[in-house]
Amino acid sequence: MSWCHCANWAADIIAQRPFVTLETLRQSCQTRWQHATSVEVEEALAAHPLIGDVALLQAKFAAASDDGARRNTAFAEQGQVLKAGTATLDELARLNVAYKERHGFIFIIFAKHLSAEEMLAAIAARIDNDTNHEFAQAAAEQTKIMLARIATTFGLDA
Repeated sequence: MSWCHCANWAADIIAQRPFVTLETLRQSCQTRWQHATSVEVEEALAAHPLIGDVALLQAKFAAASDDGARRNTAFAEQGQVLKAGTATLDELARLNVAYKERHGFIFIIFAKHLSAEEMLAAIAARIDNDTNHEFAQAAAEQTKIMLARIATTFGLDA
């Protein structure tokens, strides 16, 4: 579930075990996600914190284990937001609310290597897109996040 917070997806992946190789696992995860229903995509999206929710990220980071075995994925993926200025964070928060009101789901982006300013530019560029296009984009971004989380689980650079 930490790779993709969707109960049906996780159950289907578990049912396919054992996997002979990591690549087989990755491919199975990706293929199953490509066949996700809209309800399954919505379930996965709902588990993500809003980009730039600094209070939530700080709380999760403080609760994370120091031994690294339980690295907090949200912080690892968005931790660079903590370096952003107040104006950038305020605008991220404002646009996140506007995006969710417009599209009915949160803005999601594979944020691991992006600055807060890059995430802000991305949400500003995408907010006025068609909702169906954004839903497909959100599912594609979830794929990137899932594959990176799988790589991290197995000690690979994502």
